[in-house]
Amino acid sequence: MFRNYLKIAFRNLMKHRVSTLINLFGLTIGVTTCLTIYLIVRHELSYDTFHPDHERIYRLVGETQFGNPPEKRPAGFVPNAVPEGVRQEITGIETVAAFHNIESDVLIPNGTTKPQRFEARKRGIDPAEIIVTDPQYFDLFSYQWLVGNPKTALSEPFSLVLSVRKARKYFGDLPPHQYLGKQVIYWDSLRVTVSGVVQDWATPTDLTFTDFISSRTIRGSNLLKGSINLDQWDDIWSSSQAFVKLQPGVTPAQLSGAFSKFGRQHYKGPFVFTPALQPLADLHFNEAYNDNYARKAHLPTLYGLMGVALFILLIAAINFINLSTAQWMSRAQEVGIRKVLGSSRGSLLTQFMSETLVLTLGAVLLAQLLVQPVLTEFKAFIPGGVQYDGLTPQTALFLLLLTGITALLAGLYPSWVLASYQPARSLKGPKVPAGGRNGYFRKSLIVFQFTVSLLFIIGTLFIGRQLAFMRNKELGFSTDAVVSLHTAQLGKADILAEKLRQLTDVQLVTREWFPPMGSSYMVANLKYRGKKTVEMDVSIKAGDENFIPLYQLQLLAGRNYLRSDSLREIVINETYAKALGFQKPTDAVSQTVELQGRSYPIVGVVADFHEQSLHEKVGPVFIGYMPRQAGNVGVKLVSKGKSAREVQATLTDMERVWHTVYPDHAFSYTFLDDSIAQLYEKEAKTAQLVNIATVIAILISCMGLFGLAMFTAEQRTKEIGVRKVLGASVLSIMRLLSTDFLKLVLVALLVASPLAWYATTQWLQGFAYRISVDWWVFVAAGFIAAGIALLTVSFQSLKAALQNPVNSLRNE
Repeated sequence: MFRNYLKIAFRNLMKHRVSTLINLFGLTIGVTTCLTIYLIVRHELSYDTFHPDHERIYRLVGETQFGNPPEKRPAGFVPNAVPEGVRQEITGIETVAAFHNIESDVLIPNGTTKPQRFEARKRGIDPAEIIVTDPQYFDLFSYQWLVGNPKTALSEPFSLVLSVRKARKYFGDLPPHQYLGKQVIYWDSLRVTVSGVVQDWATPTDLTFTDFISSRTIRGSNLLKGSINLDQWDDIWSSSQAFVKLQPGVTPAQLSGAFSKFGRQHYKGPFVFTPALQPLADLHFNEAYNDNYARKAHLPTLYGLMGVALFILLIAAINFINLSTAQWMSRAQEVGIRKVLGSSRGSLLTQFMSETLVLTLGAVLLAQLLVQPVLTEFKAFIPGGVQYDGLTPQTALFLLLLTGITALLAGLYPSWVLASYQPARSLKGPKVPAGGRNGYFRKSLIVFQFTVSLLFIIGTLFIGRQLAFMRNKELGFSTDAVVSLHTAQLGKADILAEKLRQLTDVQLVTREWFPPMGSSYMVANLKYRGKKTVEMDVSIKAGDENFIPLYQLQLLAGRNYLRSDSLREIVINETYAKALGFQKPTDAVSQTVELQGRSYPIVGVVADFHEQSLHEKVGPVFIGYMPRQAGNVGVKLVSKGKSAREVQATLTDMERVWHTVYPDHAFSYTFLDDSIAQLYEKEAKTAQLVNIATVIAILISCMGLFGLAMFTAEQRTKEIGVRKVLGASVLSIMRLLSTDFLKLVLVALLVASPLAWYATTQWLQGFAYRISVDWWVFVAAGFIAAGIALLTVSFQSLKAALQNPVNSLRNE
């Protein structure tokens, strides 16, 4: 019986080739989209879920209070002394493991010859690898040990555990036991000895570390001790991290009181830190807690992707429903004959559902062929590590559920309607269209399709406008032909800067911490004692006397600070001047502020400039020369009247100078324009993904509309013939067939507009500086959708209008 159902299903699908191809195309795109997004979501949700007792593992985070009035901020890192204090004072915690990220080139001693050098990772691009950690790290996180003892491998100073991948990179492919005793050098002089080798994790994780230096090395090394003060309570750095495992049955809520008491005991002000716990599962998603290693996924974006997949699948299913119910006239008599010959409603329902199932299975098979090319083509938008690994049990179950849900969504209603026809009425020829009186149900489905398409179109227009606004907004400083050289970890920045100044096509050079705007920032607590005391966190821009002229910051009052060998005087921005209570910038000049107990005069006030992305408001800033922090170099090139080839020649000269100062380090640079563009990388990817979703939604909707227009024209063939005989023009016939569809687009615009307005307004709330939600964008989207619909149906309308009425009326 089932074989017979399949045979008839294939015959009917081949009989209606156009609708079959439209449905197969739409369902394939829908299933491929769902499968791709399932793989992405599964990958993101699987981060660090493989650890034993992972539900009891938490990151030690906290809340900081600083300033007067106190300003509270979440912190994804802890003061260096806090982990040991928590270990000693807080009950209910089974294990505490602290570690510190470090960035360093790696030197491998090679006998009497020059050590082999491995460059440090590129932050923001490469995963973090090197940490100085407590031995308890390996009690919290389980590794397969190839050699070495997890209990003792990090118990001594200057000991090192490597992952096997990193050991092979440093020393070649050796048996694991031969790695023991090998030496590795960090920070050019920190020499440690390999005491263990572990297997790399093969599953997704944010804990991508491969070089584990024992924390006891800190107290034994003056180099590390100068950077990591384990007794420091009153300062906080993002490299200081700690994880804990709670005792069985203990919850974070039970420890909140103990943490509050801990904060009160150790902090009397002005800096206050209160510990808290962040679940390990939250590490990959919570952007409120920053760090130097975790790649943050945006959970709302994942939900949005799942919504996009569902909508695209629904649009494809609606095509199937509309095209199936549009064929009611040709299938009605088939139903009548089958019922007269004894077919039950259930058998007819099974027959029609089998056609849907065959088509859905075909779409699922095609999707499996397409998903890997799709992942490859869109790899710029997809996290690394996402791949289609064939029919694993998880994927097979997902595809089985997807097949069943898709077949039910697409086939149940048309099958139910067709199977419900009465034989006598069917054999006479039905007079009322299927799908509801006057086809209202079918029209409502078309409205839904175009509502979704219009939501995507409106979203595309607003996202594109916001991105253009961010790219073109005046930032308050010059970004043209500015090159950043990252030398902070290398030293000798002053020597490099002096040599670069001697190049003909270099206009200005500054020693700096970072440019005015970027992802990196540094804050300090400043106090002003005037009519009232104002104490607040202020962003620091560290640079020498060339910093302000190089970036062309506009001086509103006073002067630039003078050249010196330390911080002697500062320049503040207009926002900070207002926060101190000055109505005019000139009033702030010659006033003094306190930083770490020392007073510094304000010698100038600059106009506000953006230091972070346009998500954030301009805050208080001070600029001054802090030699220890100003370890990088900014270069302003002479670009006016220069060709791209001449600019490249200047960069080549800079590379030559670089190698005279750093012969063992590769030359790397970034243009400031590119660094700023990276701040909006997420928004740019969102825009491209919405564009892709828009194209897919419109394409599937239009193919369904095309098929529906074709069936509508066939059903109204005789009416068109009569109208032509009575003198109707081709244009009036086209207008007759197109108007109904355009009315549906208008209804869809009325439905989509408030939904799109709400979604757009909510999205724009994430930007401190944003465009307005203008009414004309909705009108423009309506015209776009109407134009697309008109182009889609015009071919069938024109074809029907040009038919000879004799052919359609000869049988009347």
